Amino acid sequence: MREEINYKTFLITLLLILPSTAALGSHVDLPSTYSSPSPMSHSKQKTENEILKRKTPGSVSSHRSQTKGKNLHNPHSTPGPKKQKSLTTKGHTTLGWRYLLKGNTHAAIAAYKQALRQNPKSAGGYLGLGISLKHLGKFGLAKKAILKAVNLDPHLTSALVHLGYLYAEGHFGQTDLTTARRLFHEASQLGDSFASIALMDMKSHSKL
Repeated sequence: MREEINYKTFLITLLLILPSTAALGSHVDLPSTYSSPSPMSHSKQKTENEILKRKTPGSVSSHRSQTKGKNLHNPHSTPGPKKQKSLTTKGHTTLGWRYLLKGNTHAAIAAYKQALRQNPKSAGGYLGLGISLKHLGKFGLAKKAILKAVNLDPHLTSALVHLGYLYAEGHFGQTDLTTARRLFHEASQLGDSFASIALMDMKSHSKL
């Protein structure tokens, strides 16, 4: 009778200890007579094993088959960011025009200078540089750059027109309408419509 009371006391004590020890993450070592799992735990484990063995989409086995042959922990296995290709002379010149149209003259000058570093004989680079310098009021440097563009490409009509306006507007102390008219006429003969408009404008002003 005393042994039965002691056994019941042991069970009650064990039930009181189990919740607190589980919360702390500790383990209770049961006597050997109570250490074997119950039949219900066997069936529960069997059910879990069957679920894990099923080959369903997204399961462990299918995930392994999808990643087979891939070294997921190798930092060199995945391609890095693509390197941007460096711009060509034409690319820098185009970028300069975009900056100039947005009013960012200093960025445009930097782009044109980069184009000229790549190709010192780029007429478009000198023309863009000259126009940018004109926007900054540096007319002497602008004239020098645009003249360089004309010398490199005598058929670059936009350079002839811009150089003509520098003379027509009198940025070098006084207007030189004769030189301006000659430059506009050359560009007009090459098919530049803006040069033709400039010539018409000069004629209309001369009649006033």
